[in-house]
Order: sequence, then C-alpha cells, then structure tokens
Amino acid sequence: MKRPKLIEYLEIANYEIVQGDEAIRIAHAWLSAFCPQKNSFKGIRRFKTYMWDIIDCDLENEEAVKEYEKYESPRYVIMEDCFGQDEKEVYIVEQKPLNNVKLQDFHVFPKNLAWSMAFTHEDGWIGPKFTKNKDFEKLNRKNANAIKAINRGYG
Repeated sequence: MKRPKLIEYLEIANYEIVQGDEAIRIAHAWLSAFCPQKNSFKGIRRFKTYMWDIIDCDLENEEAVKEYEKYESPRYVIMEDCFGQDEKEVYIVEQKPLNNVKLQDFHVFPKNLAWSMAFTHEDGWIGPKFTKNKDFEKLNRKNANAIKAINRGYG
C-alpha cells in the first residue's frame, strides 16, 4: 500500500507541487538557513532520524505556536522533514497550516525563509519548534508589506 502524501494528511485543498531541481533548490536554501551544519538530507530517515531534532530553534511547544501564529506571508512552503526520501517535492500553499492533528514531521516556512516552523510527530512533548532566520527582521518586513499590498488590492 502506497503511503499518502504529506499534503493529504494536512488536508489542504489548494496547493502547488514543486518537484525535481526546483524542489531541491528550495530544500537546500532551507538547509542553509536553518541547519547550516548539514549540507544534505542524507542520513535523515523517516521514523528513525529527524531534521527537526538537529536544528537550533528559538522557541518550542506552546511558545513556538504563539510565535508562528503572529507571522503571515503571501505563500508558504511545506516540506517533509525527510525531504527526498520518497520524492523530491515540496508544496506551495497560500493557507498556513495551523495544527498537526495527524502528528506528521514537516516544516512550514515563507518562500523568503524569514522563519521556519517544524512540526513533529512528538508535538506537545518535543515540538513544534520555531526558528527565525538570521535576517528575520528584514525578511519578515517584506512579507508584512506584501500582505498589506495584497489586502489593499482587495479593498
């Protein structure tokens, strides 16, 4: 039996799948920003080892969720924690996932990598974990300005 895709567990209806070289580029940009001690996803195996276990995080658990809820972006990337183990793909969504009811291991971040939220199968005990980019202020300001521009367009 084939394992359902992460996006199916998250029950997000509108999404774009990015595959191949572009997905690899996005995943490696995330790796560079949030896990610079690694240069690949090698050794990360579903149900055995986890990227969220080795990233440095700013906040965990309830504090991470409160911080995550503060920030908006026009679009978000959803990436499996074990990127590339099954397929080299990420998902682009407009609606930020707000929970992890089915306890999956994945990361959510804006396309400009201002921050990253790691949801884990151990949420509530270990995770979720929230991390800010070293250039967070500048990048998050761009996201906030983009949201304001979008909202003005609909007003």
